[in-house]
Amino acid sequence: MSAASGWSPPMPDCKNSKLARLLSQLEQARHRQLLLISGEQDWTYTEVQRLFPAMQNTALVLSKHTTLPGACWPEHLHQVLGQEYTFVIYDLYSGLVPNTLAAAAGTVQAGGLLIVLAPALSQWHSWCDPALERWLSYNETAHSSPYLQRWQTLLNNASVWQISQSQGDLLPPRYDAPHATLDISEQQRALTQLTAHLQQATAGPVLLSADRGRGKSSLLGRLAADLPELSFVLCAQQRRAVHNSFVHLGAALNEPVTDKLNQLANLRFIPPDQLLAQRPGCDVLLVDEAAAIPVPVLMALLNAYPKVVFSSTLIGYEGNGRGYTLRFARQLTRTYPQHLSLSLTQPIRYAERDPLEAQLRQLFALDCDYQRALTPTAPLAFSACSGTQLAVDEDTLSQVFALLVLAHYQTSVNDLRQLLDSPHNRLYLARQQGTVVAVCLLKLEGGFDAALSQDIAAATRRPAGHLMAQQLAQLTGNAQLAQKRGARVVRIAVSPHQQGQQIGSQLLRFAEQQLSDQVDYFGSSFGCNAQLLRFWQHHQYRPVKLGFKQDKASGEFAVLVIKSCTETVALEPLQQWFKHLLFNQLRELYRDFSCALVIELCKTLPQNAPDPVLMQQLNYFAHTTAGEQQITALISALCHNHPVLLDRLSASSQVTTIRLLLQRHPPKVLDDALDLATKKQRQTALRSIVTEVHAEINLNPELLHRLAGQP
Repeated sequence: MSAASGWSPPMPDCKNSKLARLLSQLEQARHRQLLLISGEQDWTYTEVQRLFPAMQNTALVLSKHTTLPGACWPEHLHQVLGQEYTFVIYDLYSGLVPNTLAAAAGTVQAGGLLIVLAPALSQWHSWCDPALERWLSYNETAHSSPYLQRWQTLLNNASVWQISQSQGDLLPPRYDAPHATLDISEQQRALTQLTAHLQQATAGPVLLSADRGRGKSSLLGRLAADLPELSFVLCAQQRRAVHNSFVHLGAALNEPVTDKLNQLANLRFIPPDQLLAQRPGCDVLLVDEAAAIPVPVLMALLNAYPKVVFSSTLIGYEGNGRGYTLRFARQLTRTYPQHLSLSLTQPIRYAERDPLEAQLRQLFALDCDYQRALTPTAPLAFSACSGTQLAVDEDTLSQVFALLVLAHYQTSVNDLRQLLDSPHNRLYLARQQGTVVAVCLLKLEGGFDAALSQDIAAATRRPAGHLMAQQLAQLTGNAQLAQKRGARVVRIAVSPHQQGQQIGSQLLRFAEQQLSDQVDYFGSSFGCNAQLLRFWQHHQYRPVKLGFKQDKASGEFAVLVIKSCTETVALEPLQQWFKHLLFNQLRELYRDFSCALVIELCKTLPQNAPDPVLMQQLNYFAHTTAGEQQITALISALCHNHPVLLDRLSASSQVTTIRLLLQRHPPKVLDDALDLATKKQRQTALRSIVTEVHAEINLNPELLHRLAGQP
């Protein structure tokens, strides 16, 4: 049973009368609270067991130390999500991992506690957190954690409950909050809208969104109960995450529900990979925690099932929430403008104005939002900002992190700690009227000694971090590239209200100026698409590596772009090898690249010196009839030698060259768009390409000579 059914678990014994009274008041208010038990490590372990002697039966205990009964340290967040506990005990002595703590805190029931075992707050500025090394790259050292220092300040000023080894019982005398009853009126209205929508023959997809604790999973179970004439498939990454859906369906049917139940009445659970492989029939597909599922998978599910309800938490702890909102939801809106969009704001798992929810939002900066309207013509001011400075300036931190969240689809609460605690980060801001309108985050990499560089180039050593430096050294086995210092642009983010004014470009140039005497090259890695590639090409960054696997959330291949700022980093060999790999894989891995993306990539590639044999054949084929195989070989070779020629062709010849010759799509696949069904049609299209190339070179005879050897 769960809180939504009106039942609440009996409050466990607490060996502290004052705390027991507070817990009773907390339960009446249907609120949750953060309890900080601070002191020496062994003392905190003894104290929490003294206060809660039956905790192993009622609590989730997250600790690497077996001193605590029932302690566990999950490797994956799905092992925590979808469950509920009266108490969650988090051992800070095992390390503060924001993603894990945030996920665990979401499982605390109404009337329960998030109990954090930690050193005395006064020591946090100098305490060595064992998790700090997770945020450090090889050769990085940190003597303090700005992230922890920020928490120290916030917790000192927050209304958290505390029991301290040095100061004793710091608990409040009572917890004053109105007695709260379960209010599901908002959920009922959403259920009514859902049932009416899905009963329509042509019902489009549904987007159901809310923060955690708003009862999305329970709503899906109630939906199946209210529409017994329809068959439902419930899709989610983990079975335990949708247990509440089965609980609420079972409650409506008066049927028992076990943890391992995969089907009840008209509701069946199937994970997404099995669902796409088996394609079982159903009237309605329910996708729970859609933000945790890769966007390409969501699109495949949408194409496979006519009626789909996508339910998701807006603040994701697994890093994919923004992919859902920024990419999938926008694409769905374009394709299905008449889709139903519902949101739940009223908590169900606990009452409104829950203290723990407010505390977590502040600690993890979950409330950061960017709603700033400024004068577009106001002057820009550029500056650097360190993690230490950001940690003591909540207003700037909120603006910066809000922009970073908006700019990328895989931002998680872990990223805030990475931003503040990594010594090799370099953060630059652009302000208008005192407000941050753009951020540029870079990370210093490389600078390894000769011996380690040789190991990196040989792929026998993989020092933590330094992703760009290692990739460069391993591209051509050039160990010297690992010895060079680089600055990787991790992210550039511009306010949505100020985009299109070249602010991002100006900030990037400012960052480059600040670091130009410290590094040998700049670089960045991002999901390869024509628009982004155009931006980096404009700033003289050249692609040198394209990934071999698609990103799960975006469906894009990562591209690494480099800009040399000293003569010691030669891009020519890297780009020549990149060109060979690109043309080789266009017919396989990159077969589905858009024509616009292929053209943008080709614009950046080095041009070879003109080949007399190819020029002779081009002149010959321009004045005589040649076979399809001969022309195909000639155009393919010319594109490889002189990729810039692609950009000089007409739109139809570009599509024919890319789709038919470079990506090798079968002619029958291209029939509708290009009229290449017959041999005669293909011959005509190919001869047209030869004519265009020949005319371009004759009109501009210095073109190939001028570009030869230049990127």
